[in-house]
Amino acid sequence: MIEDLDALAEKMTLLAAQVRALRDENQRLRSQVASANVELDALRARIAGAMQRVDNLLGRLPAEQDEPAPPAQV
Repeated sequence: MIEDLDALAEKMTLLAAQVRALRDENQRLRSQVASANVELDALRARIAGAMQRVDNLLGRLPAEQDEPAPPAQV
């Protein structure tokens, strides 16, 4: 009976250690996700700015004109 209780106590100690380790890892992962989301937002803003600059440049290009047909060969 004492041996069973000692084994159970040891298992509970291991379980508590695993729970702590998982909580720590979970907190670390949550922090990484938050950092990744901040970086993602910054990248999205940069992409939006780049797209706006490209649109502005495209708007400044002269309108395309139909090219004249090449002269007919005789």
